Amino acid sequence: MAQGNEKKKKVRTYPASTEAEKSVLGAFMIDPRAVNDFIMRLHPDDFSDARNKAIFEAMNDLFSESHPIDIVSVADKMRLKGTLAESGDVPYITAIASAIPSAAGCKYYVDILKRDGLLRKLLEASKEIAEDVYTSEDGAESLAYAQQRILSVTQAAGSSSLTRVGEIADNVLRKIEEQHANPEASTGLLTGFSNLDFVTNGLQRSDLIILAARPGVGKTAFALNVATNIAKRDPNKNILVFSLEMSKDQLVRRMLCSLTGIDNGQISKSNLEMQEFVKLNNARQVLWKSNIYVDETTLQTPGDILAKCRRFMIEKKGQIDLIIIDYMQLMTYPGKESRQQEVAEISRNMKLLAKEIDAPVIVLSQLSRGAEMNNEKPQLQHLRDSGSIEQDADIVSFLYKEKGQDPEDTLVEMIIAKFRNGQTGSLAFEWHGKNFKFVATDPERLKYIKKAPPKEENKSGDGSSDGEGGEQ
Repeated sequence: MAQGNEKKKKVRTYPASTEAEKSVLGAFMIDPRAVNDFIMRLHPDDFSDARNKAIFEAMNDLFSESHPIDIVSVADKMRLKGTLAESGDVPYITAIASAIPSAAGCKYYVDILKRDGLLRKLLEASKEIAEDVYTSEDGAESLAYAQQRILSVTQAAGSSSLTRVGEIADNVLRKIEEQHANPEASTGLLTGFSNLDFVTNGLQRSDLIILAARPGVGKTAFALNVATNIAKRDPNKNILVFSLEMSKDQLVRRMLCSLTGIDNGQISKSNLEMQEFVKLNNARQVLWKSNIYVDETTLQTPGDILAKCRRFMIEKKGQIDLIIIDYMQLMTYPGKESRQQEVAEISRNMKLLAKEIDAPVIVLSQLSRGAEMNNEKPQLQHLRDSGSIEQDADIVSFLYKEKGQDPEDTLVEMIIAKFRNGQTGSLAFEWHGKNFKFVATDPERLKYIKKAPPKEENKSGDGSSDGEGGEQ
């Protein structure tokens, strides 16, 4: 009986085909068209045999240098690289070239190499994950590591690290033509604020965008406005909001108010008309159709957020289009001696998050008390806890409402203090705090900010007055 079970066991073989590897290399040496069509699809790791891998690397070098690929040129390149003798010398290369009569089946052989290469990467990742599990003292860290390894294999399978500039030029020219045909088209993710989109040309993938303000100026609302504007324009965009301060109910309530224009105070007092319930229901439908996701977990580390983004990409099998984090100073990074070092690591990891996930990341930040105490417009040095935030960010912007400004004046200035790929400057917005909504407005209004009326004081009897109020 035991012998019968042994016979039923499937013999497992290592995912590699040295014959397919030789066939591809032979096709490259006898047919330049095969080289042009397929060499850029391959990577040295797609070859399991060290000799074949060395031959391919020599071919890849020759191709990059625009030299012909044949027995003589390959052998000479390998001799210069010092890999000829250990790869079987000229007879092995000659045997490969002479063993294949034509390059007709090259595509099929390349497909075999890509399949087996992917399977080997999965095996390697599985072994590393298993080793980590056996030695780990933290299940959450092991899960994050496993997700990172599987995601790296997934990303490697979907793209090549080297791409010919000609192929890139085709794609760039296509985008230029599309933008020329449609002037409103943008290479980035449109925020729905015309003035901001004009300056930035949309939010760019892998960019870290810092949005800072004093409490009460509306930085969270602004970020949520961006999310809902994008969702209304394209419900298929995947937007992840990590809220370390507000609950998910509070965030969604703000979204409903901004979408409907309904006063949050009226909702709190249950003082709504039927038509307002209709508006709220319509806004709910907008949010239902959207792909906005909210995480309200507090005290998160950059690693926690990265792991959740990786898991999202694996489970949804899709790209993340925007990440919003509210806000930086509530994040933690254990093991650092000072809060400044901690925030520096958080900032650096936020930029790494943007690059790995390949999405714009908006991180909200507090300002130091210095700007408020001195009634100064916020500057880069006013970013709270660490100057490294400025270094890591691609865009640093501040929302600013002047101290002493008339409370009835809705004007808010956005100061773009750093823009790695563009110009700095100021934009004007109206801030409707009752329904958490920002609206772009004429920048000329920044010159005529309404001041609050002076407080009345007791007359001293000497005929002096307190001065004039009103606009200045």
